[in-house]
Amino acid sequence: MITAEAVTSPFGRLANRVKREILTNVTPLRWAADGLHEERRRKWAPHLPALDPDQAALVSTLQREGVRIGRLDDLAIPTTDALKTALDRVAGPLAAMAPGRASTVRPSLDELLADLSLWRWGLQDRLLDIVENYLGVPARYYGADVRREVGNNQTVGVRQWHRDAEDPRTVKILVWLNDVDDEGGPYAFVPLAETLSAVERLHYVAGFVDDTKVIRMVAPGSVTTATGPKWTAVVADNCRLLHRATPPVARDRLSVTFTWSSRTPMKTEEAPAFTPDHLRAIRSGLTERQMACLPPAMAQG
Repeated sequence: MITAEAVTSPFGRLANRVKREILTNVTPLRWAADGLHEERRRKWAPHLPALDPDQAALVSTLQREGVRIGRLDDLAIPTTDALKTALDRVAGPLAAMAPGRASTVRPSLDELLADLSLWRWGLQDRLLDIVENYLGVPARYYGADVRREVGNNQTVGVRQWHRDAEDPRTVKILVWLNDVDDEGGPYAFVPLAETLSAVERLHYVAGFVDDTKVIRMVAPGSVTTATGPKWTAVVADNCRLLHRATPPVARDRLSVTFTWSSRTPMKTEEAPAFTPDHLRAIRSGLTERQMACLPPAMAQG
């Protein structure tokens, strides 16, 4: 079992927060960083892959709203059946595991990589085409994060309101591995226009925000929760939306999250403690495009 505490570092969180605050509060540096990012997008625009109408509609929704909630199968990724089988194999033992005092538990890396179709799902060309068009630049892929949020009604970690800080834009796909209702820890978000207003009024840079402060800043009833049956998929840009995992009360929530950013992210992600054997297995048989999406430590390790 891996707990949430085992995959986070106080020093890493502090360093990323300081970097974010400097770029936010020192105007010339923010302008310079924004300018470099937009220049990368401008140069890459002629190389963006073509999209079919369904892919283009998803990108348009993300650009306009920052989130889309639907079915995993709606994404039409060719290896999704294999992904579901692999996730069921991991989710069963994870659900049966004694969590102790932890609010979040994860499978071991050996369990996560036992069937590589799970981790590699996010490297499928159809997904990379969508992500690249939304980001406007080539993507970096961080893999699959399978987790169980224990139904203990504790407001800790990502159960608090926040925006992610990886980059100006990211894409995350969050998939329910069990049915999730209002008491089962659904993903909650503030719609994009209200997020922008709340962020400005809160002078928000990074970190967690108390629930009462967020509620005071948004219109009554505007907070949206993504409830749904198993295999519901939330596609979101969590760097643009105030969001949280609602604390589960009546039952645990099982999910998997896939994450992509640009290859020049603002926030440095801590790499999982993959062994050399893990890395060789992940890299085996990948295309040149897929290899280029891996974080440098994984591609070169």
